[in-house]
Amino acid sequence: MNHGMWVVLGWSAFVILTGIVFLVWGWRRGQFKDVEEAKYRMLEDREPAPWPDKEEKQRHG
Repeated sequence: MNHGMWVVLGWSAFVILTGIVFLVWGWRRGQFKDVEEAKYRMLEDREPAPWPDKEEKQRHG
């Protein structure tokens, strides 16, 4: 195999291993437990939390 093929194989191995690491990380953090919740949470009728520094800016200026 020539040098270019080793570069492609190395890059492919890196991408695959990175994907596996992120998959395991997401699984352990519970990112895949309730994938349906986000669409229902989006429809809740709640006031959004204010920006932390917005009140300060309104007071000063």
